[in-house]
Order: sequence, then C-alpha cells, then structure tokens
Amino acid sequence: MEENIKVGGMTYIVKVQEHFKSHDDERNLWGYCDYEQQIIYIRQSLSDQKKRQVLIHELTHAILHEVGYKEQDEELVSRFSIGLHQVLNDNPELLSV
Repeated sequence: MEENIKVGGMTYIVKVQEHFKSHDDERNLWGYCDYEQQIIYIRQSLSDQKKRQVLIHELTHAILHEVGYKEQDEELVSRFSIGLHQVLNDNPELLSV
C-alpha cells in the first residue's frame, strides 16, 4: 500500500511493507522516515491501530525536519506523537470541523 502526504510543501510517500532498512539502524523498527527520499515506512505486520500511531510518530519526524529541526529528541517525538494519536483517535469529529 502506498499513499502520498504533503508535509511542509514536500510530498512524502507512505509505504506499508514488512521489510525495510534504515540507512544506519539494524534494529527491527516499526517505522522509519527517510528524509532524503521523502518516504515513510510502516511495518505491515502491526495492528491497524499501531500502524496509525507509528504513522503519526513518523509524520512528526517529517514535520520537524521540513520546518528545520534537523536534530530531534526521540523521547519528545515519541511522547508528542502518542498524545496526538490519542487526541485524534478519541475525537474523530475533530478533523471534520
């Protein structure tokens, strides 16, 4: 599955697939944002709810990158994206305003 999302004027492709490898990380990641290629990878085997949470996490990285934050605090990104996921999930009508 692929979908396009505009972030800071750039088009990111979201790819949901089981296997992907970041440039410098050997861990079994749930998601990865490739800023150079504008690709967000999400692991296929995750539950739908976890995929959405990981997408929001990787989108947070993409947004911060595109507005100029090249050095990012992973703990801050994780905490913020979990909070944003909860707000969006618990208030689905929020985006229909």
